[in-house]
Amino acid sequence: MRYQFHIVFSFLLLALALPSFAQSGRNKDLGAIVGMDYTVGLWRNVEMEVEEELRFENYGGAHLERWLSSVAFDAPLTFIPWMGNRLHAGIQLGYVRHHCDEGYFDNRYRYGLDLSYFETVQRFKLSYRTRFLSTYRDERMGNYRVNPKWYWRNKFQAVYQMPASRFKYTLSTEFFMRLRGDDSFIDHLRTTFSVNYRIARRQSISGFLRMDNEFQVKKPFDRFYLGVTYHLKY
Repeated sequence: MRYQFHIVFSFLLLALALPSFAQSGRNKDLGAIVGMDYTVGLWRNVEMEVEEELRFENYGGAHLERWLSSVAFDAPLTFIPWMGNRLHAGIQLGYVRHHCDEGYFDNRYRYGLDLSYFETVQRFKLSYRTRFLSTYRDERMGNYRVNPKWYWRNKFQAVYQMPASRFKYTLSTEFFMRLRGDDSFIDHLRTTFSVNYRIARRQSISGFLRMDNEFQVKKPFDRFYLGVTYHLKY
């Protein structure tokens, strides 16, 4: 009975997500994402996460759109007594091998700073993360009108887990604001639903559905992704 609930709940959220992808008058694509991440505790509650991700587009074909390698550090701000360990700060460094519209791969480098806050309400964990992210593109492989690009990203997330269950559900929404002086605007909205299954104490696997909706760009896309990520934590 418990596993039937998990299956029904997953398909219900999938049905709610599909109408957003079915909007008419916009470019559409279906892609796939495969990734893995490794999280390890360092010292004084500081955690390090190493991530590798491959993203495919063109309706899930063999077209590799990007390869991401990143490392992130996260720590609770325990010097603020009334926050406990609910407020965290983090930094992120990343390298992206990206397939450009012109047909070649360029090199991109990411640098990010973020703050996150969470609250636990019964069986739900609610969180908010704000992140400033800079992406620098190697101009030896192309000319770019804006380099680096700055974004302010804000993510709202809800996680649900039943007692004594190996399954965990996550639903999140994130909007991307491009920062260009007085001409800042939101150009991207990302919605993700994932189901995480705990394989063992330190291992789990997530299957997810993701929608990326672009706005205020020349050729806006609605991209729908199916993905799987393997997690290892020590």
